[in-house]
Amino acid sequence: MLPFCGRNGTQAIKNASADHCQGHLCSMDTKTTDSIINLLTSLRADALKTFKMQVMKIYASADDPRHIPDSIVNEAVRVAEESAGRLLGKAVSGALTISAAPDAFPLVHDAVAAHLLDLERTVEKGSGLALSPATLKVVSTRFDAARQRLYQSLENHRSSFSGSKNKGGRPSEWKWEDVLIHLIAKANLPDGLPTERGAQAQIEKMISEWFMQKTGNSPAPSEIRKRASAVMTAISGDEKAGN
Repeated sequence: MLPFCGRNGTQAIKNASADHCQGHLCSMDTKTTDSIINLLTSLRADALKTFKMQVMKIYASADDPRHIPDSIVNEAVRVAEESAGRLLGKAVSGALTISAAPDAFPLVHDAVAAHLLDLERTVEKGSGLALSPATLKVVSTRFDAARQRLYQSLENHRSSFSGSKNKGGRPSEWKWEDVLIHLIAKANLPDGLPTERGAQAQIEKMISEWFMQKTGNSPAPSEIRKRASAVMTAISGDEKAGN
């Protein structure tokens, strides 16, 4: 897979797709391929814009912008990996709503690779001043490790692109049972699960964070909301029964 980034990223991915199809019959037509590429390009642009604002805040916390400590660089890379994880989840879900053809998977892989490269370049730019060679080495090492984790996470979705349409528009292997067990364990702690105003949003965040920690990405917000709503309904029912 080749990482494509920058203003010509869309065309580069299209060229790569054409190269990929040479020598065998592609499982997607041009219109479908373009739809997926356009979606992925839009997701990358939004994610990068958000990340750049986050990085500005992170680097602004340095006492001296000319000397960025490793702790700040590590925080920037951590946020970058979270950004890539979110993009990965949205890219997989979005692509599957268009096509589950095997040829859609390399497009998702290339988009994630391109986003990671954009993130790394953004971190390297720092606050506008050049980072030291030693700090740049830290950035490179941390991103290499992040790539390995994210690519492994992405590989777990390859089987979803088997050629059959995924009607749900999302991977089938989300471990909902495991995250519900996690919530049950939380409910049995002294503080229990939140029940006050805004409780569902808190539970949605707990679910999303659990998936991010375990897999490096997260299901679609609508899917998380559906489960969180069911949890809230169950909590409400228990409270009524106890009164």
